[in-house]
Amino acid sequence: MGFCTDPDGSRVRMILDPTKYLKPVLDSPLFQNARWGSSERPTQYTDAVHRAQFFHQSDDDWHTMLRASVKTTRTMVLIRGTYRFAVDAKCNLVYVLVDEGVFVSELFPPTADDTSTVIGAAENAGDIRTRDLSTFLFSNTFLFEGDPSNCCALGFHSYDLEPGDASNGWQERRYVMNYASWISPGLFGGGFEDITALSHELSESFSDPFVNNATPIWVAPWGLCQNNLEDGDVVEGMPNATFPITMNGMTYYPQNEALLQWFAGQSPSSAYKHAYSFPDTTVLTSPAISYFPDCATPFNLAKKAP
Repeated sequence: MGFCTDPDGSRVRMILDPTKYLKPVLDSPLFQNARWGSSERPTQYTDAVHRAQFFHQSDDDWHTMLRASVKTTRTMVLIRGTYRFAVDAKCNLVYVLVDEGVFVSELFPPTADDTSTVIGAAENAGDIRTRDLSTFLFSNTFLFEGDPSNCCALGFHSYDLEPGDASNGWQERRYVMNYASWISPGLFGGGFEDITALSHELSESFSDPFVNNATPIWVAPWGLCQNNLEDGDVVEGMPNATFPITMNGMTYYPQNEALLQWFAGQSPSSAYKHAYSFPDTTVLTSPAISYFPDCATPFNLAKKAP
């Protein structure tokens, strides 16, 4: 992904390898049980978030749990000029900034039988299935749009759509996925490190797996304007966006998430502790206000033109 020069003048190929972060990710509250107020017993982060918003909807102790299964390691090779990078004094890669368009083209297959892209190879090898929630974990690999100064996307969730065949009755196949980067401490402020991006994308994959779960237009406290159930996007730009939790010998930084009641403009909230955010119920203290498409005029205060 980048090159340094050996003393003899030869170039050394450098790779950011996320495999060393597999164990801390698997030991994290994303896949291991921890104590959360929204559940009577210890549970995983995504389950706890989504139990919080449906806390009063059922008397049953229901759970939606993730069962991790590590698959084949795959390598994305990028052409020099499509990325920027930084190295330390020993010429180890610290991070890589990748052009988003290039990254997406190297991740998603152009055809169902493609094996040259990361997802295409995984699909054709049977490593990911339509009944899975598949994570493609990177290490300190962030995306920019157009220019490196327009940075950084730390992850996204989506799905790969492929045609069906006779074996499944010609029904389309949707491979729900997310790309997320492990974030080393010190690269970003606001407590954005380790599993922050992955927690964000997993929670949003639960809420909006096909990125089409529409809501009234909302404006986040930090200015972002959207109209979908992207619960991590609401909070990501706020100063208290993450929720430190210590377990298995490490402090992790999953992200706080907006709850369904915030998007619905519900007052009071029917969620756990009448909250609008979780795990930190104090991040959002009032529901969203609906806006017109200009993202500036509140729906309930707008005047009709004469």
